[in-house]
Amino acid sequence: MTTHIRLKVNKQLFDSLVIQKQSITQIMKQAWPYGVLIGILSGIWVFLIQKAEGGAPSGFLGISWMEYISAFIPFLGLYFGIAHYKKTLPGAQLSFFRAFVQGFMILLVGGVLAGLATAILLQFAKQPYMDDYIGRIGGALLLGILLNFAVSLWFMNKPKHL
Repeated sequence: MTTHIRLKVNKQLFDSLVIQKQSITQIMKQAWPYGVLIGILSGIWVFLIQKAEGGAPSGFLGISWMEYISAFIPFLGLYFGIAHYKKTLPGAQLSFFRAFVQGFMILLVGGVLAGLATAILLQFAKQPYMDDYIGRIGGALLLGILLNFAVSLWFMNKPKHL
């Protein structure tokens, strides 16, 4: 009896961790448009914030008000990307793990494009603010992971068995 229960629990755990009937290419195909959206908007944002404030942080905690508003870029990309992904699944059944992987792929594409835009800016800026941008990249990484966690929780279906 104990062995049967243990095997059943292990099978359920394995099934919940495996992305069912989808390869990485299928996941990336769903994540690509929303990652590009995040990347392009973040790239534009990097150039706008450089022009508006000269790259020097100011305001509460040394962060400008424009940077606080920039948190909507990854949120919107993740929200619409994971919502679209959930609609493509049969029965719209989405586990937390599948939503989190999809959000991670969206952030991966967006992060590469935003990093490219930042690298271009730092190459052509008259006075590159390397320390500021390294701090911003770290903050953006933390914010992206937290937003991915929150949006994945938002869209996951309630588990039937815990």
